[in-house]
Amino acid sequence: MIGAALPAVGLLAAAGACEGTASFFNPAFINTISGGQVPVTPGPGAAFVLVRVLNETAQTVQFIVTIEREVLVRDADGNFQVDEDGNFITTPVRRTIPLDTNPTGLATDVGVLFPCEESPVTIIGLGEDLLPTDAAVFVGGEGAGGAAGFGVPAGDLDPLRLDVGNFNCGDTVIFQAFQSTGVAGGVGLQSYLLPGAEQPSIFRGPDTFVNLAQFLQSQTPEEDDEP
Repeated sequence: MIGAALPAVGLLAAAGACEGTASFFNPAFINTISGGQVPVTPGPGAAFVLVRVLNETAQTVQFIVTIEREVLVRDADGNFQVDEDGNFITTPVRRTIPLDTNPTGLATDVGVLFPCEESPVTIIGLGEDLLPTDAAVFVGGEGAGGAAGFGVPAGDLDPLRLDVGNFNCGDTVIFQAFQSTGVAGGVGLQSYLLPGAEQPSIFRGPDTFVNLAQFLQSQTPEEDDEP
């Protein structure tokens, strides 16, 4: 997981509300070759999707982040299965990760990386079952391991989908919880997108995501050659 302060926190509201898809940050928020020290999106050089959650309330907030990916199906011998036309068979697999945030300090902004090279991430949303009635966040709890707090449903904050172009591998998706009157629990939810395509392919400074990808590749054991 990654925890980091977001330099443009004060400008979040300018991006507008999410209506089924994520809003776009101003391109000026994306680091340039002469800009900041750490890229804010995985970008074109690394096969990850970064999901960040931002707490702009006065309470603790637990975000229920859920992704779905297409995973290749193996048979009993571990071989990839194919259909009658020779196409690989895949099955959707979901993963849910609760992310705990605090109302102050660096813990207001927490993130998690999802690899997307071998098994593409196809859906990103809030709530364990990605339904409008799901508790997208729990507000006012005791943090990790404590009481969950009261649940705020996802409502019209629809999951983001790869197949309709809501996001791509290399992007950063940001979910924001903010104080709002006239909504359940006084907490509103929005999502934003930082397009990885706008991240420079040549980055001045440590390219966090490329370095991580290279590290993960170095940890993969080499298979023995077939006789």
